[in-house]
Amino acid sequence: MKNNLTKIIFLFLIMIVFCCSCDGNVTRDIRHAGYTLNDGTFVCDDLVPKDKDDISYKKIKYYNDSYLITEDGEIYEVSTQLKFSNDQNCKKVNTSFKVDALFGDIARGNDGNIYYLTTQNTASKYSAVPNTEDNYQLYQLLLSDKNNLKIQAVENNTGSYYILKSDGNVYNYIVSRTEDNKKYIIVSSSIAYSKTEYEGNIIDFHYKKNDLTTFVKTNKGIFRLRASNKEQCEKYADVECIYKMQEDEAFINHREKILTFNGTTLITTYGKIFTVAS
Repeated sequence: MKNNLTKIIFLFLIMIVFCCSCDGNVTRDIRHAGYTLNDGTFVCDDLVPKDKDDISYKKIKYYNDSYLITEDGEIYEVSTQLKFSNDQNCKKVNTSFKVDALFGDIARGNDGNIYYLTTQNTASKYSAVPNTEDNYQLYQLLLSDKNNLKIQAVENNTGSYYILKSDGNVYNYIVSRTEDNKKYIIVSSSIAYSKTEYEGNIIDFHYKKNDLTTFVKTNKGIFRLRASNKEQCEKYADVECIYKMQEDEAFINHREKILTFNGTTLITTYGKIFTVAS
C-alpha cells in the first residue's frame, strides 16, 4: 500500500514538472514572437480554465483594457495590475442587459437600447445613453443594424468608421452630416479587411495607422501589423518603416494556449500576461 502511494505521488510530481515545462516553452515562444512578459498572474475563476481538460470556463469575445465581453454578452471588469476585492483580476458586472455589439465604449444591449460601458462626463457606466446625447444619432445609425458587431472610429476628419459585420468582413463606412447638420448619413462603404484575404471569418479587430496594436483575428489565427524592414528602419533615420499584416507566430504555434488578445495585451490560459513589444 505504501509503495503504491509513493508511486502515485511520484507520478503526480512528474506530471506537474512536465506541465510547467510545457508552459515555460510557450512563454519563451510568445516572447520570441514579439511580446514582453509582465509581472504577476491573471486570476479569474470564471474565465481561466482550471486545467488543460477544463472546457467549462466562459469564452471571451472582446477584450478592452478595463473590461471584456464574453461570448454570451456578459460584462467583466478587468484589472491586470491590481486585484479586485474578490481577490481576482476580474469582476462580473450584473446588468439588466447583455452586450450584442460594441462601438468604442458604447454598447448595444440585447434589449435594443444603447449603453455606456465606462463613466463619461456625468453619465455613470452601464447607464442608458439618452437621446439628448450629442452622438446619440450616430450611435443609433451604426448600431441599429443588427449585422454590425463591432465599430471603431478611424478618422474623425473623414468620418471613417471600421465595422465588423456578421458576414465575417470588416467594412470602412464613411459617415457625414446632412446639410442642415441635424442627421448623420452613410455616404459610402467598402471592405477594409476581407475574410477571403485572411482565409477565415474575421471575429475581432483593432486598427491604428502604422501602429503595432493593429490586428485582425479570424477563427483560425491572428494577424498583426509589423514592420517588414524593421532592422533597417530602426537603424537608419532616412529609412521609412514599411508596415504589413503578418500572421502572428504565437498564435500559429500555441493558439490553444491564448486566452485573449486586444492588440496590446495577451493573456494565456495558464495566467501569464504579455504586452506587445515589437
